[in-house]
Amino acid sequence: MADWRAERDRALLTLEREKRPAARAEAADLLFQVASEEPAHAGEFTDVLVRLLADAQPEVRRSGVSLASVILPPEQLPDMLLPRLRDEDTRVRLEATGRLADLALPHSRGALAGMLEDPTPEVRFEAARGIAALKHPAGLDVLVAALDVDTLRFRALGALAELEDTRALSAVKKLFGKWLLPAFDKTQAAGVLLKLGDPEGADWLMQRTRKKWSADRALAVELCGELKVPGALERLKDILADAKDPCRGAAARGLGRLGDARALPWLLTVLEDRSAPEDDRLDAADGVWRLGVAEGKERVRAAVPTFASEEARTELEELFQESP
Repeated sequence: MADWRAERDRALLTLEREKRPAARAEAADLLFQVASEEPAHAGEFTDVLVRLLADAQPEVRRSGVSLASVILPPEQLPDMLLPRLRDEDTRVRLEATGRLADLALPHSRGALAGMLEDPTPEVRFEAARGIAALKHPAGLDVLVAALDVDTLRFRALGALAELEDTRALSAVKKLFGKWLLPAFDKTQAAGVLLKLGDPEGADWLMQRTRKKWSADRALAVELCGELKVPGALERLKDILADAKDPCRGAAARGLGRLGDARALPWLLTVLEDRSAPEDDRLDAADGVWRLGVAEGKERVRAAVPTFASEEARTELEELFQESP
């Protein structure tokens, strides 16, 4: 028996025999983790899923919802998730709402809209970001309110950027001007300002690309490309050309999102440099692919055998399934 099967069976045994809630919750979470690492064997966790979803303990049911997200085909997930939106326990509703939001299915909008009335703020937030991904403003007020919650702020900003509703501009502008705002949040807010049509965040993003040791620098570098900040082409080129710059990969991704074909030869240089770190080469491949230039796409395909790890080659194959 393979090790993962033995681990699965031990966790199931713990779940059946153990009385302590903490131990049972840990066993249920382990089952989710094991299944996540064995996607080729999803069918062998079907009975496990039924077992977890029917459990009396909320933490175990929550892990069942998580497990469903990794073993069920996407088209089957909504039918499993919808009943869990009515679970009596907040943790289960939160997990189910978040997983449903991640699917971004237009026909799920009504169910997510209903969760905007949930008594738990975190559940309302998950519903709001799911609706925002569908470009509907029903959860706008919930997302704006989440800007005041430290644990939700960064994702709320991301959802507002995706929604692109200019009614959020004043709230984001106010947040951006706050003293002592964490750097990651401020950089994300700068990007949202630009997305909503206010250029105030452009200077901040460019300044952050020049701060060698800031934790949010990679985010700023990538946003400069994605949001087409003036001067981004040359700035990202300089970062990409520095083999010692820790944000070299972010620059490659940013150049791809910038969409300027002049970046193609710079990206190909990194992609085809076998002495470069594999992560940098993968990011260069991502950048080339996003540019959408036929020659570049062929060069990425040709480079696959030059990557040593199977993980990297798998990542490239997944990239090929995406539209540039």
